Amino acid sequence: MKRISRYARILLLVVTAAFLAGCFGSQQPAEQAPSRPSLTGTTPPDAEKMVQQAEQARKSGNIPKAISLWEKVIQKYPGHAVAARGFSVVGNLYLAQGQPDRALQYFDYLIYTYPNWDGIGQARLDRLRALAAAGKKKQAMKEAVPLWETSTSQPGVQVGLASFMAGLYGAEGDIETGWDWAGSGFPAVSTPEQKKTLTRATVDLLKNADEGQVKKLYKKTPSDFMKVFLDFRMAQLEMQKGRQDPARARLKELLARNGTHPLVPEIQAAIRGTRPEGAEYAVNADRIGVLIPLNGSFARYGDMVLKGLTLANSDWSERYPGQQVSLVVKDAQADAAVTTRSFEEMVKKDGVLAVIGPLGAQAAKEVAPLADRYGVPVLTMTQKDDEGAASSFVIHIFLDSREIVRSVVKHCRDKLGHTRFAALYPDDRYGQKLAKIFSEVVPELGGQVMASVSYKEKTTDFKESLQKLITIAKKNQPPTGVETTPFDALFIPDQVQSVSLIAPQLPYNNVVGATLLGTNLWSEAPLVQAGGVYIEHALFATAYYPENPSSRAKDFRERFQEKFGAPPSYLEAQAYDALMLVLQARSALRSTGIDRASLLQTIITAKGFEGIAGKYSFSPMGGLERNYLLLQVQDGKLVQIAP
Repeated sequence: MKRISRYARILLLVVTAAFLAGCFGSQQPAEQAPSRPSLTGTTPPDAEKMVQQAEQARKSGNIPKAISLWEKVIQKYPGHAVAARGFSVVGNLYLAQGQPDRALQYFDYLIYTYPNWDGIGQARLDRLRALAAAGKKKQAMKEAVPLWETSTSQPGVQVGLASFMAGLYGAEGDIETGWDWAGSGFPAVSTPEQKKTLTRATVDLLKNADEGQVKKLYKKTPSDFMKVFLDFRMAQLEMQKGRQDPARARLKELLARNGTHPLVPEIQAAIRGTRPEGAEYAVNADRIGVLIPLNGSFARYGDMVLKGLTLANSDWSERYPGQQVSLVVKDAQADAAVTTRSFEEMVKKDGVLAVIGPLGAQAAKEVAPLADRYGVPVLTMTQKDDEGAASSFVIHIFLDSREIVRSVVKHCRDKLGHTRFAALYPDDRYGQKLAKIFSEVVPELGGQVMASVSYKEKTTDFKESLQKLITIAKKNQPPTGVETTPFDALFIPDQVQSVSLIAPQLPYNNVVGATLLGTNLWSEAPLVQAGGVYIEHALFATAYYPENPSSRAKDFRERFQEKFGAPPSYLEAQAYDALMLVLQARSALRSTGIDRASLLQTIITAKGFEGIAGKYSFSPMGGLERNYLLLQVQDGKLVQIAP
């Protein structure tokens, strides 16, 4: 807007006369144009006092008083920047009160009288809002382009303008032009809040777009960033047609490929969708469900989890007396009927906010569809099973065997220079699974698996398995003419008791100098005492080990020992962290309202949560990302070598 219109000039003279005669008390004639004072940036103390009083009046809802105080500031300090700010504030107050014509008088006077004020770009944008509110949308649209061109050094103004124009054109049914404005705004974004505002405007713009309009926008070859909005809208349209499964698949794929996109919360909310079956049951935000085995052969593990949860609840209540919760404990067994009945009782009768557990893979599979059906966040103490039922409400908060193996192999490759690996594993479900993971991870990291051999459960003589391992490894090794162990490292995914039997037999079967590698199982017993000199330089990864010297782990260990009379294991530490994650997320929602969907969203957006069993973060799909401790036997002592 390079020159003021005839209408605006006349209006300015009228406004000026009103201010000069009515507010400022001057005898200056109405036909005289206002002067353009040179602004002083420093606000006088008296003016600052009135500004504070005006803000207090505004916050308390006394708008007339706020306007009156700001007009006094304008009258007394016309040569200060605070006067220009006053015109802006009063204009916006009138606009918020549904008086756009009155607001325009203030914005027009401000723009003409104080063209060099720092906030003039925002004032011009506010004037466009007032024009649109006054029914002058075409004028606002016409003046938007010049404002954009003169605001290249003001990203906040450009983003605000793009958001406003996207909404304005969208309301007029011109989705294509609104889309162009939205796309122009994102490159100007400089703050998270600006990105959030423009994202909201873009989603609102497309919410009324039909399939034909979306396809038309696809033909404009949008950037990958903007294409996400169109993909999201197409998924919404599929849902509206009742095609829930294809829509969910599209959304999950979209989320997996665009984990840092600002639309992620919208995509996650759409994946979760509405849960009509759970809507009829009241939610008690002060109750957390616990689904663990209370009877049978696995009851001792349930007891371990409950101890960790009890300590966490006690610690939280002590730190935050006004935020106590109660734990609703139910039985979970291999019997599907028991597990599902317990879960539904917690949801329907107890109204639990979230559930921690179960521990078994089968029980977790039974719970997954129920978590979706009722919209209840579930933190399972199981490893994620890629073959299990997918659920948007289930978070697997446990060790990740693949990442444990990856941590160990990566250290061997990067720090020790090992390239040749072998595996000796028990012929049980755990051993088979870990051996398979090992065979996949080693090549991914540039190594070679020379041999992989199993041994029978409960065996004590490993001669046959070791000789078979050596034979296979030598066949896979190019001839060197030197008799050496045909691998640099030997992976043994088994309990410390088995390792203590295997290690002494290695040198007698020509396995010399190989670095022994293990899993978190090696942290559950005194490895050094059991293996002696035969496990020197052995290393393994784990999330927690009882003798961790960190102050956090030491304090937890001492308090647990004092309360229960025995040191904690990983399971107790993991349970402690799980409840603390839920309680922290719940606490963060107290000011905005606690509900299950918001709780889940808060948990999976956590970054760098410091727990007893490591540091936790989550991927957009709710996958756990955590760091693992790397421990090695050095000079007969277990030493943490990473991180």
